[in-house]
This record gives sequence, structure tokens and C-alpha cells, in this order.
Amino acid sequence: MAIRAKEARTEFDPGRQLELFDEALSAPERARADPLVPSDVSHHSNGARACLTLGEAARIIREAVKDKSYRSTPLGQLVGRYLRWFRNEYGATESTLRDYEAVLARMSITLADKEPIDVSVDDLRDVIDLWSERSPRTRQKVTSVVRALWSWAEEQGHIAISPAARIRRPRSEKRVAPLLPADARPRLLTVAKHPRDRLALFCLLLLGVRRGELASIQVRDFDAQRCSLRVYGKGRKERLLPLRGPVLAELRLFLSTDLPHVGRPPEPDDYLLYPTKKVYDGRGPEGQQKLAVLAYPKKRPSPQAVHRWWYRQLQAAGLVGHGITHGLNMHLARHTFATELRRVAGIDAASQALGHADLNTTLAIYGHRDQTDLEVAMEAYARWLEQQREDEIVPPEADL
Repeated sequence: MAIRAKEARTEFDPGRQLELFDEALSAPERARADPLVPSDVSHHSNGARACLTLGEAARIIREAVKDKSYRSTPLGQLVGRYLRWFRNEYGATESTLRDYEAVLARMSITLADKEPIDVSVDDLRDVIDLWSERSPRTRQKVTSVVRALWSWAEEQGHIAISPAARIRRPRSEKRVAPLLPADARPRLLTVAKHPRDRLALFCLLLLGVRRGELASIQVRDFDAQRCSLRVYGKGRKERLLPLRGPVLAELRLFLSTDLPHVGRPPEPDDYLLYPTKKVYDGRGPEGQQKLAVLAYPKKRPSPQAVHRWWYRQLQAAGLVGHGITHGLNMHLARHTFATELRRVAGIDAASQALGHADLNTTLAIYGHRDQTDLEVAMEAYARWLEQQREDEIVPPEADL
């Protein structure tokens, strides 16, 4: 009897699927086969032969996650209870729930033959090993998700002792945060054509907002009287960012200028970077096609639209070539802002401005010294040597 991936869309049979997974994984030559062309795998049940490639096994897993049929497994039921608690009582956002479910559903399918009480620390290490080729940062996240589930299960009395208690998070590599080119800020602000674009660039370059936060900014979030911007960040957290210097001046200019492709001043419920669309607008006098631009100021822009807007600004400033949409990620502006603010005002101020719930998050990325810090230190050391020479503590001939 042939087993196809689409059969898993309605019901997930853990025992049967595990048998088929084992058969597929036990034949190394099948890993090299085209996953779209099934080949026979010998199965000793009534003389039948099962057709399942590794590609089909992967599709079964994806379908089980998509239609939540993984929750028919013993661990899947536990995961379902945890995610319900995570949403209703902890208050996790939908994006966080999706991230957690992606990890925990894979764990449920991998250990589909296990009851929660039978899961061992070695079983969980095998699960985490599925991400062994990924970066340490990803493996840290996977480990944290697995540990969080089992810690909750112990707290709620589903198990006596968490099998994940002895699992340690992997060390992450220490890396200096990548920055924008040194001349990026003046070049971007010089070529920006409209106050709206310059204000959005200021939000990135001088306030360090994330892409999602920039997309959600509406005119009402700016307070020109109190000189502040209300930003809604990850996990539904909001923070107030003080507006000072050129940002405040640009805001006042923006509020008194007609919006591009709209023809009126901004209204409170307008989005800062509202989407636009080019549409056919007839033919010109010589038969050429004409295009009109429609604007939707009340509609929030998609992440892709904000991404394209950012690279249009970079192309206009000559920082990337025409048609290039990668290489200078928008998040580099946030790294640059945080690094500069940390140098000027300290790590605590940088953490608060970035909206980090834990200072350790800021320290892990921006807490270490970088090349500029070393250059400043060496300049201070050179000045100290000059002072020592003037005080004749270090004689001139000592330099030879």
C-alpha cells in the first residue's frame, strides 16, 4: 500500500509515520534521490511495499505542523496546552507563538512514540541536534524554547522533574555589531526628497527604531509639543523616545507639508511610510503608456514595502548599485545608533533607547569595546606620554 505525504493532512498516525521515517532514513541512497519521485521501501507488513522518500517525510512533517495534526501525539497534546497558556496567561504575541510552535511541533513529531514522562535528557539533545548545522544564536533560541516548555510542564505538575534542566545553552560567538558606512547618514539625508522620507530616515538613524516599528508609526505617535515619539516594539511593548535637535525640526516641517501623492497635510491616523501603487492611466498624445500613483495613507505598509523604500534611499545616495536590494540591511542603522549612543551616554541609556527588556541583551551586542574605542584609548595614551615628557618624568632620549 503506497503512503503519500498528503495523507497526513487529515490525520497523523505517529507509530506508522515513525516506521516509514525509519525506513526512509535507513536507506542512505534514497537521500540522493529526487524527492518528487517516490521509490519503493521494503515494508514487512502483509508483503506490502511503502513508497516514502526523505522529501515526502519532510512534507509529512510540514503538513502535520500546518494543520496541527502533530497534536495527536502525546507530546503534541502537551505542546498544545503550553501554547494555550503561553497565549492566554503569559501574553505571548502571535509571532512569538509561531516561533515556539515551529520548534515544539518538530520535537513532538521526532518523539512521537514517547509519553512526556518517558522523555529523557538524551531525547531532547537529539531534538536540539536537528539544528546542529545552524548558528549558535539559533541553537540558543531552540534550547531556550525546549527548556521553557519542560520547565512549565514541571511547574504545572505534568511531570515530576524537567528532563531539560541539565541542558545548557550553547555559547554564542562574540561579534562586533556591523555598522553603516561612516558617511551614510549625511549622504542619505542630503538626497532624501521629501520631509516624510527624511523624518523616516531620522527615526532609523537617530532613534534606532526597528523595521517593524517604523512600519507601524502613525502621525499621531509624534508629539511635537512634548517632543516625543511613541513606538510600539516587539512583544507589544511601547516606549517613548525623546525628540531633540534635527529630528524635532524635521517633524515640524513634515507636519506642515503636503504628503507625496496625497496632496494634503498629514492627518493623525496616516502612516508615516504609507504604501503607494502605480496604475495604468491611459495613453499620452503620442500613444505612450501613462502611469498614475495611488497612495493609501491610512494603510500600514508591509515589511517588504519598507524594505524596498530603504533600498531606494540607499540607491539615491549611491550607497548601493541600481537594482540592488541586499547588502546594507536596515538593521545596520539601529546598530550604528546604539553603538554611538553607548559611546556618548553609556550602555544603560542605549538599552533603554533600544527597548531591550534585559540589559544583558544590550551588553551581548554592544557591551564590548570596538576599534573606535581602542583608537580613542590610544589617543589618550599618546597625550599622556606627551604630558609625561613635559613634566620631564620621561626623558626625550627614552624614546630612542
